Amino acid sequence: MTGAAPSSWRGIPARDRVLGLLLMGVMAIEVLARMTESAEVQVVAWLALAAVLAGALTRIGVREVYLLSLCGVLSLAVMWTSPTPGADLGAALTQASFLMAFVLLLGLLHEAAATSPSIEALGRYLSRQPAGRRFYALFGGTGIMAVLFNIGVVSFLVPLIQRGIRTSAPDDPLNPIRERRQVSALLRGFAWCVIWSPTAVAPLALMELIPGVDRKLWILLGAVLFLLFMILGATEDRIRFRAYRPRAKQVKPVFPAHAALMFAVACAWLFVLAILVSQLLDDTIIFGLMAVCPVMLVGWITVQNHGQGRVDWPVVGARLREIGFVGLPGSARVAVTLACSGFIGRAGSALVPAQAVADRLGLDVIPDFLLLSLVPPAIAAMSLFGLSPIMTAVFFGSFFGSLQILPANPTLIALSISMGWSLSMFLSPFATVVLMIDRVGGYAPKMLTWGWNLLYGALCMAVTVPVFAILVALVGG
Repeated sequence: MTGAAPSSWRGIPARDRVLGLLLMGVMAIEVLARMTESAEVQVVAWLALAAVLAGALTRIGVREVYLLSLCGVLSLAVMWTSPTPGADLGAALTQASFLMAFVLLLGLLHEAAATSPSIEALGRYLSRQPAGRRFYALFGGTGIMAVLFNIGVVSFLVPLIQRGIRTSAPDDPLNPIRERRQVSALLRGFAWCVIWSPTAVAPLALMELIPGVDRKLWILLGAVLFLLFMILGATEDRIRFRAYRPRAKQVKPVFPAHAALMFAVACAWLFVLAILVSQLLDDTIIFGLMAVCPVMLVGWITVQNHGQGRVDWPVVGARLREIGFVGLPGSARVAVTLACSGFIGRAGSALVPAQAVADRLGLDVIPDFLLLSLVPPAIAAMSLFGLSPIMTAVFFGSFFGSLQILPANPTLIALSISMGWSLSMFLSPFATVVLMIDRVGGYAPKMLTWGWNLLYGALCMAVTVPVFAILVALVGG
């Protein structure tokens, strides 16, 4: 058993209890709204969203205040200029409540994984690989673990990397180089998992915006590109640090077979349940994932606290209480940020006459592969101005989704936008994952992005041109 420390109900501040209940309300009502497709229930979800914003005022910072202010300005602009302000603002609010509920529901998987012995064993295995295999292990392993752990894999693995390097050879002057290589591999692997992961926010948000996207094809193409960018990253890393040679003989760690099996079982159980729910209710896999996350949470916590033929129910109850009234309120800032980003992206696109802009730019005459190749660097460039990847992705998704005729294959457009999201995550000092690594590891955002990954980012952008030329030829425009 993991023996998670129980949280006393009386020890939880009243405001956190209220906020926890409000956040649970947003999740439940948004799932109900999607299940019933009821406009009235969706309005209730908007009200629940507003209640969360009010309840989270004591927790938000300058970033969230700025985003909320921008939401207000855009709302006024939409009401002043749009011919259909009600529909446009309603769509923006729906996008906001959806993203808030989705990130909170996926966060439940992170909470369960945080106390999983299998996850810890896999993390230690990845961070202790020999030099020749370490980049591939961290890049690929981070991407795979992020399916369930999401951004939590970063806060978990970075301290393991630092601890492993600094304790094995505390006085080695090459330790900073080792940290740079391993943290860069982790960051790149997490960033590129967005283009294929079934639980990544980017694809699930874009599927709501762009009609005709083939999610299975997207996952397949994304997985192939993930491997391509992993090989590219490993090659760049090897050439850049070709003069480095490890001094001491490194011991290959033992593969944690049981931990890997348990992780695979958890992933399989999640997706089987999600597919089953989506099929039974004749809904999308997105809804299936949202609906089964609470079930996965309870089941996973129960398994973690099962031993000697019985379940320690008091510990299970205490852990669930801690997640609901400590963990969820702690996620309020991220939830507010994503909700605002979704609102801004959707409302901002309503202010842009998409068809007129597309005609003006001549998108219909630009070769498909060239258009698709330009989108990722455009999104990455916008992220340098402090715009979050989700905000720019929703904006581009809304822009293309509102066109009468798409200028390229819808699946390739969605893939292109998600690739821009990935680039933003290791090139923008404002990206959430970069700020997370800075917080847990002490690496300056500009050094982590422009200093360590700018060349790799430029190589990735260059590679997208032939990649999309091939994909357009294979998939079609």
